Amino acid sequence: MIIIRIFSLILWLFLIPCCIGLIPAPWIPEKKRDLGVIWIAGYLIMLPLCWLVTVPCILLVKYDSFLVMVRWYTALMAVAVALGIATGFWAYRKGKPVLRRPVFGAGRRTWVERAGWLLFFALLAWQLYKAFTLASFDGDDAEYVAQSLVTWQSDTMYLIKPYTGGTTSLDIRHSLAVLPVWVAYIGRMAGLHTTILAHSVLPFVWIPLTYTVFYETGKHLFRGKKECLPGFMILLALLQMFGNVSIFTNETFFLTRTWQGKAVAVSFVLPATVWLLFWIFDRKKGEKGTAAGMWALLALTNMTAGVCTSMMVFLNAVMIGAAAFWLALSERKFSILVKAGLVCIPNGIYMLLYLFLHV
Repeated sequence: MIIIRIFSLILWLFLIPCCIGLIPAPWIPEKKRDLGVIWIAGYLIMLPLCWLVTVPCILLVKYDSFLVMVRWYTALMAVAVALGIATGFWAYRKGKPVLRRPVFGAGRRTWVERAGWLLFFALLAWQLYKAFTLASFDGDDAEYVAQSLVTWQSDTMYLIKPYTGGTTSLDIRHSLAVLPVWVAYIGRMAGLHTTILAHSVLPFVWIPLTYTVFYETGKHLFRGKKECLPGFMILLALLQMFGNVSIFTNETFFLTRTWQGKAVAVSFVLPATVWLLFWIFDRKKGEKGTAAGMWALLALTNMTAGVCTSMMVFLNAVMIGAAAFWLALSERKFSILVKAGLVCIPNGIYMLLYLFLHV
């Protein structure tokens, strides 16, 4: 039984996202298209799909809303996986495989680079070990983790108070940030208690996934100077380990509240947005035809922000708008602002829905 659950977790948290991440692969620059990018793209598609299914079920289904969500989301995930596999197979038949290199690159490295990567992986392993053995509990777990458990046990979503177990009217404040429902879904499909999943399993997903985003960012910043990349990753790992100067820092959330929506927003969504902005606004010549795929990923990142927390929807839109404004001035291209506005349409819909439900 334990082996089956472990395999189920690997399937739902690694294999399925990688299959789904193959969908946008043909529209990503070939030199940037590695396993890390595919894995990130998989989550940037899988989580928005969860929002698109969950929110209508919350608003329109009165009884057994979670059960309805599970059925529709599973069907949608099956379609996405099939589409991703078909895309990969089509690209392979055309002689253009979607994967060119492993996640941490290839080629000859100096002993300094190898030592640097060994040190980084040692720091990463230490963080994962501590996240697993010293699982932190805080007051917000009474909302996030308990909400996932109540959802799974009652087959309803946001109609039971996680603090007391009593019934209540629809919790509009939290109902649009559906990450606890996604955790409940993974727990049901893997047959694992949501508390165990949140505290003991999800750190092994979100921490490596965040470092994969950092790696892709560093690969862009240090292109042509790959010997600097291990040092960049080591510096980030050390900042995460020693950034617990207060309970409000990103580093504190990253390692001690990894499973919470706020932590995923600032540790994964925000760096992913910065990374994609680097890609879009600093392209090399010859990559002009691939811009659409990167803009699409940025739109999906905005939708993922809404899955995590409502506040991140606004902050992401502001950051993208500011970056697009200055780039439009520097390149004298109004079209940049238009594209930035288009990818922020999900943010606007989210905020309007939030305001409408509060009236």
